[in-house]
Amino acid sequence: MKIKTILACTLAGLIGVAGSAQAVNINPDGLGQVLFYPYYTVNGGNDTLISLVNSTDEAKAVKIRFMESQGSREVLDFNLYLSAKDVWSAAITDIDGTPTLIINDTSCTTPYLYPAGKQEFLTVALDEDNNDISRTAEGHIEVIEMGTVVGDSAAAATHVTTRVDDEGDEYDLPRPEPLDCQLLNDAWTQYTLEDDGYWIQDPLTDMEAPSGGLFGGASVVNVSEGTLFSYEAYAISGFATEVGDLHQIPGTILPSLNSGDVTTGTVFIEGEAYTSEEFDRGVDAVSFVFMHEQLMNEYSINPILGADTEWVITFPTKSFYVDEAAATLPVIVGDDEVEIPQAIPPFTAVWDGKEACEPVMISSIYDREEQSIAETPGGERPPVVSPSLPPVEEEDPAFALCFETNIISFSEESNKASPIFGSDNVIHINPEELGFNEGWMSLNFYTLPDGELRKGLGGLAGLPAVGFSASRFINNFASPGVRANYNQIFNHKATRAPDCEYFDLNICD
Repeated sequence: MKIKTILACTLAGLIGVAGSAQAVNINPDGLGQVLFYPYYTVNGGNDTLISLVNSTDEAKAVKIRFMESQGSREVLDFNLYLSAKDVWSAAITDIDGTPTLIINDTSCTTPYLYPAGKQEFLTVALDEDNNDISRTAEGHIEVIEMGTVVGDSAAAATHVTTRVDDEGDEYDLPRPEPLDCQLLNDAWTQYTLEDDGYWIQDPLTDMEAPSGGLFGGASVVNVSEGTLFSYEAYAISGFATEVGDLHQIPGTILPSLNSGDVTTGTVFIEGEAYTSEEFDRGVDAVSFVFMHEQLMNEYSINPILGADTEWVITFPTKSFYVDEAAATLPVIVGDDEVEIPQAIPPFTAVWDGKEACEPVMISSIYDREEQSIAETPGGERPPVVSPSLPPVEEEDPAFALCFETNIISFSEESNKASPIFGSDNVIHINPEELGFNEGWMSLNFYTLPDGELRKGLGGLAGLPAVGFSASRFINNFASPGVRANYNQIFNHKATRAPDCEYFDLNICD
């Protein structure tokens, strides 16, 4: 029986053929209710430019959240009210050692950030013994639609090109701007001597169910180096069916990726769609659609090309599984049941204030001519021609990804910060020592270094992970006295597989 047929038969019973009214899914067309930007950085002279587009004919309320890379602690968030067909853009840069959001966009935020033009990242939510501002210099971004805005609130967010002065005369604006952002800020204002704003009293005023249609992207640009790496945000559809508790006051950590009212997820495996059973938490459905057994991508550190490559690997929902508050589970100690912090599968380590390390395996490294570093069956080493590849280790190479957002740099370990993104949250891999300076690599999230298999989620193996490979090529001889840089980004490719440790499936044989 073909593997695809086996997979369809076994997983159909395990997680059910797709057919529910709505399930969380990653939209391959790039439009969604939730957007996930896997990386921002201001390290190494980089700035990050971000954009968010409302492609619909309706106004939108969205939460924008910036999360630092180590423990996914919130460093800035606010509400944004987009008019129909609106685009919001901003930049993250370093100002005197403090990562800062630069806003030159008039779209309504609460609080309204455009007049000041900037907002520093904050350390309030960082861990007590690990709260240096430099920790906020890289991370990822979440955008969550809180609902469709209607009525007077939608009109207030809509851009106009003219205004009327105090004498009743109409005049042209130097650039379009929303009709009345102050109205939306007043709606979230608590008053002492008069009634609170209408959204304080009822956050569902002028709000209807979220409908999706958001898309966006980001670019990491280094002006002095002349490099720019751009990528598209991952778009999640089917996150929520109604406003519910999504529309929250600014200044809170809500809504989050655990706030959706849809608790099933749909993925595609070898062309077949499968929907999970009901999860207890909305975030589990989000994790389900990001579950991967393996990630793979290309790399190049060819010295002839002046090449460097770095991989970004981000676990979008990791904090919901490794934070002590989220992961305290009952454990039997002697005759007593006590509450001890434990990670919730598929993660294995609890966040200790500085790290939560997940072991991963390098499945394979190939050059561009199909050559691989691998043991022959039975451990035999037949004769080879010279020059030969160095001997392989007894065990597959393994390392740990300790943060929510991780950088793998294909470079010498002596370089503390990664050469492209300037990251200190970096694992250095030098494939040149293995004989290859360009090719491709795959990472295994299912098999642990001790040979055990990681417990999966919803019947799928591995970890919820996303990201991309960024390569920079330097030409020092583009023309006399001119150095040229060439850049590329490729999203990671991935495989999905059933969780063979906990389910007896034919495909695992």
